[in-house]
Amino acid sequence: MKEVVLGIGNILKGDDGIGIYIAEKLNKYFKEAKFTEAKSEVIVIDCGTTPENYTSVIRKHNPDTLILVDAADMGLSPGSYRIIPPERIEVMHFSTHIMPLSVFISYVSEFCGEVVLIGIQPDKMEVGTVLSSKVQRSGDVVAKFIIEERLNEIKPLET
Repeated sequence: MKEVVLGIGNILKGDDGIGIYIAEKLNKYFKEAKFTEAKSEVIVIDCGTTPENYTSVIRKHNPDTLILVDAADMGLSPGSYRIIPPERIEVMHFSTHIMPLSVFISYVSEFCGEVVLIGIQPDKMEVGTVLSSKVQRSGDVVAKFIIEERLNEIKPLET
């Protein structure tokens, strides 16, 4: 199974950097891990605020699963995380993207078996703030779900 994980966000805006935090954590883990028993080939990319710049990478690797991780205002308590179903993506608020994620996902879905968007509810996203402890702890949990291939245990955002 091949996976591509895109960590999306802006580290200069506090909790908006959670996708980047998770990408760094995953890259460190996979760099240090022994792949003798790995079930998946995983490519992890810190794509900042421009996931559209990585469409050629996605096309080249043709992953079974494309996992996007980003801060998303879902109206939940800070640090809550959910899988955002496709029908909810267009109405969600993702603050720092040049191209709407719904357009990006629509384009790349032809190169992937499945696209999974994991949203993490931010607390503070002002310029100059740092990642809050609640959101960072949730990032650690989400990273573990990705590493252990347990995305099915993340609740979907209710419609």
